[in-house]
Amino acid sequence: MAKKKSNGIAGTIIALILMAAIIIGFYLMITRDKREGKLEPNVEVSEASTLLARDLSKDYPQTPREVVKLYCRITKCLYNEELGDKQIEDMVGMLRELYSDELLAQNPADDMVGLVRGEIKHYQSSKMTINSYSIDDSGDIVYNRNIKPAQAVVNIYFTIKEEGVFNRAYEEIMLVEAEPNKWKIMGWRESKDTSLKPEEN
Repeated sequence: MAKKKSNGIAGTIIALILMAAIIIGFYLMITRDKREGKLEPNVEVSEASTLLARDLSKDYPQTPREVVKLYCRITKCLYNEELGDKQIEDMVGMLRELYSDELLAQNPADDMVGLVRGEIKHYQSSKMTINSYSIDDSGDIVYNRNIKPAQAVVNIYFTIKEEGVFNRAYEEIMLVEAEPNKWKIMGWRESKDTSLKPEEN
């Protein structure tokens, strides 16, 4: 009887060791797959999420062209993507970070959010979308460094699609060097410059 009991204990120990080995092996397989990203779903990140993840207090555009490009990206996103109220407010807030103090004073935050929401509704009801945009090359940007603070002018256009018809809206963006190497948008106006080449975006 003692011998049979000993064999039973030995069998139990072997079974426990095998079970532990299986559990450890399974755990290692799971953690390896997680590290390699095998269990991560293939989720497409929206342009809105990408933009709103950017912290402009730490990662502000370094040139007038980069400031204007970010302005164009935000504008295109606002009028093309399906955004919730909070996202619209956050996107407008991001736009305002690109504006000079003088421009901010002329455009209170609440008024600006209301204006953008109205324009978004107009785009949706008219089935309009911003198809693309083009920006002056760095070498074509006009600077005025003879005044303080320095200023820059960047020409752009948006290609707008409405009921299958494409039209271009040309703008001249004026920027001011609010701080050394930190450019802010101080205003814009309609432009007659049609020399810009198309840009993929």
